[in-house]
Amino acid sequence: MTLIKQILFTFILTFSIGTNTFAESLFAPVSDEQKQQIIVQDKPIDVIVKPWQGRKQRGSAIILGPTESDATGLESSRYMRLQLPLSGWATISIKPTEGLYRPNFATDADQINKAGEKQLTLDAHQMTPKYTSSQLLELNNFQQKVIEESIAQIEGVAAQYPGKRIIIAADDSAGMVVNLLHQDILTKPDLLVIINPYREFEQLIDEQNRGLSIAKQLAGLDIPVLDLQSANGHKAALAQSIERKNSNLVKSANLYRQYLLQLDLSHQGGWDEALDHIEGFARKIAGY
Repeated sequence: MTLIKQILFTFILTFSIGTNTFAESLFAPVSDEQKQQIIVQDKPIDVIVKPWQGRKQRGSAIILGPTESDATGLESSRYMRLQLPLSGWATISIKPTEGLYRPNFATDADQINKAGEKQLTLDAHQMTPKYTSSQLLELNNFQQKVIEESIAQIEGVAAQYPGKRIIIAADDSAGMVVNLLHQDILTKPDLLVIINPYREFEQLIDEQNRGLSIAKQLAGLDIPVLDLQSANGHKAALAQSIERKNSNLVKSANLYRQYLLQLDLSHQGGWDEALDHIEGFARKIAGY
């Protein structure tokens, strides 16, 4: 075997081993040392804490994946949970609240065409939920209350990692976090990262109770916001991405940035791209 072939063979073997090792770590069970629980609404909520690694100690990042995922998150959230500690950010991942809009899409027979009851309207391709506008609003408020109480309870955990504080929220969880910050219910982080933010079926809530759109709520925030949109994000997030950007054009680049990811978030290439943007913006905020 020639020297060039030996070098090439070694490189391929090393890359293959490294890739397999990463894949195993990404989907490996979480160690007991990283597992914690908090009690919210009389129910246990899973929390996974991964301390910062090495000499770099930047602060903490609270990660909320989409609803109906667990504390380990979907692959993209799980990747950030594992990778950010290498850059000096301790990660605190909490189990998002249960899905709001899809517990049962079958309309009860006795609810059909009730006299005097306003019927909800959806696009033809959407399944009709059994909720009325008032029920959606009530459930939405309950769901956001769970997020509020969860984040409040893990403040003590975050305090163990002094420095800057980041909240990273994805999909419908991101839409709820934006609303809570807009209402001054959550303590403001040093950086908010939203990934494909949306609030599904928001149009079903009566207009007087609906509140401002995500774009307008973001415009009112006085904290740095990193807005990441992928091509494979929820259609509502994609449809609103231009409005989100245009509503925040008056802000400086240190207060709002939107990036349309070149790669989608279904594979590691997209995760790395999102992570690069997060670490780049966090570097400016933390001043390192």
